[in-house]
Order: sequence, then structure tokens, then C-alpha cells
Amino acid sequence: MDWRLLDYAKAAEDTATELGLCVSEIPQYRKDITGDIAELYAISNALQTLHEALELSRHGRASGRILKDLDVCLPSLGYTLDDVRDIFNKSKRKSRLPGAFPGTPQYAEMWEDALADFKAQGISLPLRLEYFRTYLQGMYDELRGDDPGEEIDKIHIRLKKLLKQQEPLDSYFSRLSIPSHGPARTPKPAPPRTPRPIIQSFSSYPAYGHAPPPPPPPPRTPRPTSQVYGGIGDIPIYVPPAAPSVPNSPTFSSTSSQGLSSHSTDPGGPVTHWALRILDGRHPSTPFRTLGEITECLGRDEPRVIEMLGDDGFEKVLELPLEATNVWLRLYCRFKDLRARILFLTMDPDGTRRRFCFPLTGLKIIRKDSCLQLCRVNRKDGGLDLWARLRFPMYERMVLFYNTAVAMKHQDQTRMADGLEDLWDLDNKERIEFSSEISDTHFLHHLRVYRDQDSGVVRFEATPRRGPLIAVPIWTAFVTQFVGDRSWMKKVGLTTVVFRQLHPYVFCEGYKLPKGPSGRYQLNFSASEDARNFIETFHHIRVRR
Repeated sequence: MDWRLLDYAKAAEDTATELGLCVSEIPQYRKDITGDIAELYAISNALQTLHEALELSRHGRASGRILKDLDVCLPSLGYTLDDVRDIFNKSKRKSRLPGAFPGTPQYAEMWEDALADFKAQGISLPLRLEYFRTYLQGMYDELRGDDPGEEIDKIHIRLKKLLKQQEPLDSYFSRLSIPSHGPARTPKPAPPRTPRPIIQSFSSYPAYGHAPPPPPPPPRTPRPTSQVYGGIGDIPIYVPPAAPSVPNSPTFSSTSSQGLSSHSTDPGGPVTHWALRILDGRHPSTPFRTLGEITECLGRDEPRVIEMLGDDGFEKVLELPLEATNVWLRLYCRFKDLRARILFLTMDPDGTRRRFCFPLTGLKIIRKDSCLQLCRVNRKDGGLDLWARLRFPMYERMVLFYNTAVAMKHQDQTRMADGLEDLWDLDNKERIEFSSEISDTHFLHHLRVYRDQDSGVVRFEATPRRGPLIAVPIWTAFVTQFVGDRSWMKKVGLTTVVFRQLHPYVFCEGYKLPKGPSGRYQLNFSASEDARNFIETFHHIRVRR
């Protein structure tokens, strides 16, 4: 049965990537756009989760209704993704006056017009992205036998009305409709109507390192807002001002974008926080055989915390669901000083929303079984109290969240208290199969090959060789499927190992894993013996097949 949900997941990620390229051109809307990017990645995650559940469920009774529901949700999502990719296309640029400098399109006005078009169809862009994500998660709940609630039925009605507004006369839906006979399938997303925009080229990134604190971003022009609440987090949806803002020049945008990272010094450097790229949906999803204690938060409920974070200049850079739709985790960053916050969102059985927030620099993160324990200091006795316990059904998601949180915690320019050093492997659940020193131009890193004894996953991880950040991950890569594949890596020269393919997840801005002349990733060992032992040890790791 071909559901093609993964095609839509990839389309959502591609759209998020394209939006990320546009942020520097309209910094006054950076907060709105980064929120949309986070929702697009969450939609991709929900599609992949649903795809995996459908495969595992062998398409039971609930899959029939889910297929019917997809008949409304996916075509509408496809139209929306097309429209988002179409916002900054070249034909629209040519029809407008230049921006502040010759050759600079009025990106702010194009963005505002697009938001008005989305709203004219009946549902604003932020709200419809939230609807898609919530709806897909509701179908996952239904597949598991849980009641998705009345909210899903209401969203279904609104999306059905939206789809009627989106369909052209030459119906997109009729071309991609689900067949009434033969194998059931969801419609495949149509290719983009226009070539993807090339707003800026980012040719190089600065090397990994800690730079001086970035300059504060320019003050934002106040604008009227109207808030529409929905979903578990009550995300405020901002309506842009009626009068379009004058776009910034490319030089101004590039310079101000340095405030997004303490490592950004290149004028053409990255314009979004690196954490937005972590949950890209390309990692495997390997379940734990043994699950730890349930997820819970023992902190203080703060009903207005989302609004307060926004007022203080914090922006959401990562969002991850736990325990289906009952718990959501968010990581926030304030770009001017890289202050980091974690937000725990949940809903009581009676529908009451709860929100708990804490600075990452005030928490000690400890892995225990399939859980991460987030502990805070007790002011009375100086001991550690549990603030939250996070249970992860999938190993890879736990690793990525842990590494992201630890990296953001150490990149925060506020000093961390003594005794809050994080601890990844409290109970020795991961076995170190190989450990060695590798060099990367000007830096020495410590490479380890881990095998998790519960899930069976094998991964690489690099950390600094020495210094105060010795325990902070630089990158990791999941490589279980390549164990025993002798054609996957080869030794080039005395100390270099080249990989046929590798997908590293990098936890700092500006760092790039070295590549050889062929364009493939490579590791440069400090000793030839280490390179040889690395290959032999890796292929003799015993993994579950």
C-alpha cells in the first residue's frame, strides 16, 4: 500500500529550507517565519510518524477512515506548500518596484501580500500549518485506538472548506485523487510551480569556535497584533501591518543576521538557528525495547509563559512531540545573547493546557534508560530535584534532543552553575566500540563509535579533544545500516577514511565536517594505525538485524 506520506514530509522540509533562505531579507518578520519553519518541520515529523505507524499496523480497521481523511488534508497541504514556495518567485519580483537599493526586490511587501492571500482563502498561514500538524497527529492517535477528540472533526470541516477555495478549475485534486479501485494510495505532491528561489548564496561558514558576543539586532518596529489561539501551545498568530515596511538592504540584512549565532562572522553566513535543521526527518527511528518511567513535569505551571517569552525576545527553534500529542517540547533562543529556554507543554485529561518553562543553564540533563531526567538545584539543601522526566520511544530522537539541548546550554552566554554538568550514560547503556583522535584543520576532536545496547543503534559522535567544552557534542551520525558493508568506507592515504555516504547532525553554527576532493565526507585520524583499526573495528560490531 503506497501512502506517499514521505513525499509530503520531504516537500514540507524543502519548503522550510526555502523559507529559511528568505529570513535575512525581511528581518522584521523573522519571528513569524521561524515559527512557520518550525511548524513545517513538525508537519514533516507527523507525516513520518503516521507513515511508520501505518506500516506497523498492517492497515487495520482505522486505516480506512484515515485514508478518507487524507483525501482532504494532503491536497490542501500540497496547495499550501506550493503557495509558500511561490511567494518569492522571479516573476513576482519583476512586477514590482525595486527595494531600498537597485536590484533589491520588495520582499517585505511580497510576504505581506502572500499572508493576505492566505487569510483571504479562509485560514491564515500560521493557523493552517498548525491545523495540518494537529490533524495528522489526530489520525495517528486514531490509528493507535485513542480518541482524537472533537477538535479534529472541527479542523476537518475547516480544511474541507479551505480545499474548495484552493482548487483551480483544472483541479489539482482530480489529477491526484485517490483511486476507487486497486491499491489505496494518497495523492503525491505536485512539483513546485516555479523554480525554487535563490535569495542569497552562502558559500562559506566560519570554523567551529566561540566568538565574542554578537551585536544586538536592530529594534523591531511595533506593529498591531491579533492573536488566534489553537493547538497545545496557544501560539500567537501575528497579522502584519497594513502599510508595507521598507525592505532592508542586502548589506544590512547580512550584518544583522550575525546576531543569530555566536559563530557567524561571514557576511553571507547562515540566517537561521542551527537547531531548526536538526529534526530534518532523515534519521532512522529505532524503538527502545525497554521503556522507562512515564513523561512528567514537576515544575510550576505558567499560563502566560509563551507570551512572556515573545516579549523577552525569545524565538522557538525546535519543537518535538512526546507521547503522541499529549506532550510537546520546545527549545527557545534569544539571539542577542543566545540565552536558551526549554518549554514543556501538556494537556490534562479535562483539556486544561499546562506550560512549564526553565532556563537550560539551570538544569542538569541525565540519561536513564529511555528517559532524559532534567534536574534543578534545590535552593535549600543544594541537592538536585527532578524538574521533568522525558520518555523517548525512539533512540535517535532522544540523542538529537539531548545533543541539541546540551549544545544550546553551553552556547548560552550566561554562566552555568557548578554541578550541572550533563551526564549522557548514567547506567552504561551505550558501549564505546572505538575511540580515537581526529584532526580537522585547526582543531583536534575526539571521535567515538557508540552502540546502544537496548536499541542496537550504532552511531559516530565527535567532541572537542580538550578544553571546557570537552563533553559537548559537535556532530553525530547514525550508521547502523552500514556495519559490515565493506564498500561503504575506504582508507585513502595513511590517515584518511572516506565514506560513500554519511548524514552528520551538527550542533553548532558554522562547522562543516571535512570533505575530500570527491565531495564525500572524510575523517582524518591522527595516526595511521587508528584509521586502520577504525575500519576493522566498525565492521566487526555485532548488531541486531
